[in-house]
Amino acid sequence: MPPPYSGVALSEKINALITEWGIVKKLFSITLDYASANTSVVEILTNQLNFRGLLLMSGKFFHVRCCAHILNLIVQDGLKEIDSSVIKIRECLKYIKGSEGRKQKFYECVVQVGIMGSKKGLRQDVPTRWNSTYTMLESALFYRRAFINLD
Repeated sequence: MPPPYSGVALSEKINALITEWGIVKKLFSITLDYASANTSVVEILTNQLNFRGLLLMSGKFFHVRCCAHILNLIVQDGLKEIDSSVIKIRECLKYIKGSEGRKQKFYECVVQVGIMGSKKGLRQDVPTRWNSTYTMLESALFYRRAFINLD
C-alpha cells in the first residue's frame, strides 16, 4: 500500500479489501503488531464494524496482538542486558569476514584447535532479528577456541 500509513488510511484500505473479498460478515479478529497507527486502525474498524452490527461480542476480542512481534520485543529487551558482548562478537565477525586473508587465518586457527570438518560457518546476524543474533552467538560459541588462538 502506498503512503500515507495513518490509521485512517490503513483502516479505509482494510475496510475496502474485506468488503471486496466478501468477508465482512466472517471477520472475527485482526492481528497487528505494535505500530502506532495500528491502534487507530483497530479503533476505527471496531467502530465501523460495530455500527453495522458485524462484530461478535461488540469487538471485545477483535484485536489480537501478534505473538511473534511480542516475543521479538521481549527478546530484544533481554538482549540489551548483554549488548556490549553481542556488539563485540558482531564486530569480531565483521573483522574476520572483511578480508580473505583474515578468513584464511581464522580457518587455520580452526584446524589448529581441531574443530575443522564442521559444516557450521561463522554467522553474522541482522541486529533487528533476534533469531539471527541467537544463531550468531551459537556459531561464535562453537568457534570460541579458534577465536582465542586468533592474533
